[in-house]
Amino acid sequence: MSSKKNKPAGGNKKREEEQRENILQAVVLTDSYQTRFRPFTLETPRCLLPLANVPLIDYTLEFLSLAGVEDVFIFASTHAEKIEEYIRNSKWNKPSSPFTKCQIVMSPSSLSVGDAMRELDGKGMITTDFLLVNGDFVSNIPLEEVLRAHRDRRTKDKNSIMTMILREAGYGHRTKARGESGVFVIDEATQRCVHYEEMRHSGDSKVLLPPELIKHHPQLRIRTDLIDCQVDICSPDVPALFTENFDYQHIRRHFLHGILTDYELYGKMIHTHVLSEGYAARVRSLQTYDAVSRDIISRWTYPMVPDNNLGPNQSYSLERGNIYKEEDVVLARSCTVKRNTILGVGTLIGAGSIVGNSIIGAGCKIGQNVVLEGVYVWDNVVIEDGCKIQNSIIASDCVLGKDSFIGEGSVISYGVKIADGAQISPFSRITANRRRKDRTAEDHEEAVSGSDYEDSESESEDEHAAAIQDGLVYSTHHLNLSFSSISTLPGEDSDEDDMSGTIPRKTKTGRSDSTTSFESVDESWHREAFTSLLNAMENDHPAEVANLELNGLRMTANANFHQVRRAVAAALVTRIEQVVAKDGLTNAAASAKVLQRWESTIKRCIFERKDQAEFLLLMQRECSDRKAGPSLLLYIVQVLNNTMEMVEEEAVNNWWLDVKSFEDEKMAAVRKPTEAFVKWLAEAESESETEEEEEDDDDDE
Repeated sequence: MSSKKNKPAGGNKKREEEQRENILQAVVLTDSYQTRFRPFTLETPRCLLPLANVPLIDYTLEFLSLAGVEDVFIFASTHAEKIEEYIRNSKWNKPSSPFTKCQIVMSPSSLSVGDAMRELDGKGMITTDFLLVNGDFVSNIPLEEVLRAHRDRRTKDKNSIMTMILREAGYGHRTKARGESGVFVIDEATQRCVHYEEMRHSGDSKVLLPPELIKHHPQLRIRTDLIDCQVDICSPDVPALFTENFDYQHIRRHFLHGILTDYELYGKMIHTHVLSEGYAARVRSLQTYDAVSRDIISRWTYPMVPDNNLGPNQSYSLERGNIYKEEDVVLARSCTVKRNTILGVGTLIGAGSIVGNSIIGAGCKIGQNVVLEGVYVWDNVVIEDGCKIQNSIIASDCVLGKDSFIGEGSVISYGVKIADGAQISPFSRITANRRRKDRTAEDHEEAVSGSDYEDSESESEDEHAAAIQDGLVYSTHHLNLSFSSISTLPGEDSDEDDMSGTIPRKTKTGRSDSTTSFESVDESWHREAFTSLLNAMENDHPAEVANLELNGLRMTANANFHQVRRAVAAALVTRIEQVVAKDGLTNAAASAKVLQRWESTIKRCIFERKDQAEFLLLMQRECSDRKAGPSLLLYIVQVLNNTMEMVEEEAVNNWWLDVKSFEDEKMAAVRKPTEAFVKWLAEAESESETEEEEEDDDDDE
């Protein structure tokens, strides 16, 4: 592997040691030591599975390069030879690599994080503080402040051996693992973690704190709202402690819990650094695979987005509606490609086919009249005419015969061939790999070249419970869990023309997402979203954080964008009233201040002219129940149209002519003061058209 050696120009030994201490090393664990991605990982290591058509490990290494890491040790267990081959032929092993050293540590016998850490300690590779990450980590968080705080603590006290990097998020955030959640008890004054427990959703959720914690730490905060991607800044003491304790296997459940519990014995301290901005997630299950893929498409992970072409020889360009296309993509004139879709190089889509909310790999051939909705198709897949696939993953080199149907939540592994007209039941896992239990039904034997997958190794009780809740997100509705969908896409009300021929998706209550009437909106979700957004406004949280939380709520409940617009409108009008009362501003000044402050939030829920008109209607409905409503509505419309230019004149006119805007006395009354402004807009538009016609006539003369 690459190792760029720079001889020191001069200086004594002490200076060389100080320079060496400032070098940031990283250890990348490529194996999760779990089976959640089988049958895919029977043939390919998890870190090389494609995420938005880029191997997972490339996102991790890009993050490390942005963080200023110089030495990288990639610890490979399962499929170690494939990982070594990939890294050897990648950009990370070339002279232009951002890393001084990129070394593979092969240890096929390691079965846990503890084994990996003991192996590193035994080889003596770690010479300074290092960053410990997993090879399925996707993030754009800056590390300068975290590293500085960690080094300052280490300088003051060498017993500060580790800093855990955590990200603020809601309890049910889409990128959090569903099977378990960590409880961090943190000393508010020092950010030191003094207690840790893991709660299992299937068991008792109580956490018992030792009484002495309260005595020694008067300001404690119990956090269950954190995304823990198991990204830690560690001192060389950490691998050594794993060596001393051979029963330590898991980094949190065993090591963290053990060091905190035995503080009197070891005297070691572990701190936390909680971030409120930036993106951080691990692809640790099929559920989070879906969530992170959608976030990449929606550009939450910038600069790690498709059109920055992270993979070798990629040529993606971004088109309207978050559609990413590479070169040499051939689209039939009558096919439909909907928003939030990635099309890899050399892909061909036939006439009458509909592809939406999907990621298509390189070299795929999609026939005529095919319907793909929420599907992940990897490289070199052939999907013949008339196939219908919903919310599934199709691995590389598969062939799906004519008029076949793949039920939602299905996983089709490498090289499987589906016969013409075959019907694959929802939530199936099919593999062509020989390592499986031969329990194939007769109809599958005839229709499929692979067979149903069942792991031949028994899972632990903990992993089995986690797997039930961490399965492919679309397969959870039949388990009656609280997480029915994490799609980042707008509801079917977003584009009527695009939705023909698609398979409708249902929420956990069974109703379609296409509902747009006021009466049928989910009031429970509205209250939660409204409260979350208003709380962010009242506490002046960054708009980015509020937008991320709102988007997470929407995806968790499979809410459509009409519901989002309603929650945003309600929060904005309420906040404007609060600013008027608290700051003594006029309605006009308060409207301008609040709307401009939350401009990005508004932009994220109105995309087309009809959305703008509906947003005005929702604002009007909110104002109709308020004493100052008529005045507020006037200034809101003026600011959105005239000052911020977020609502077009045509949208204002469409709203004004909508029967719903004057269907009852309250709605008619609240819009009266705005009538003069709407007329002025119409007259100004008419005068502009007249002037243009006169100029055209002059040009003709």
